[in-house]
Amino acid sequence: MTSYFKPVMIAVTALTAAVLLLWQVTGGDYYTKYEIVEEVEVKLDQSDPLVAAGFYDEGPVTKTISREEFRLGLLPVPQGLADKHAISVVTLVFPAWIIAAAYLWYRRNRKSRINR
Repeated sequence: MTSYFKPVMIAVTALTAAVLLLWQVTGGDYYTKYEIVEEVEVKLDQSDPLVAAGFYDEGPVTKTISREEFRLGLLPVPQGLADKHAISVVTLVFPAWIIAAAYLWYRRNRKSRINR
């Protein structure tokens, strides 16, 4: 192995590990999200006449809420060319590996041209 191969591979692997860790810490969703929409169960107010009449007896009552929260996604879902949802694990890691591979290929070919 050459002297430049190991540091490049360590750097790209560390970047990949950091991005995957960030993906898991932010929720591990498939797609990048900046707003989380979820249904939560609501406690019923006993003073409500509909509750007293048995209107909600058949099951739990849910309410849809949304909150501002960032979750890094595995895949991007951009609406346009410069959309904030384009940031994802794939768009952060894939270019780093391509650049590292191109750099290693360039160094290898340069070295073989010098040795001729």
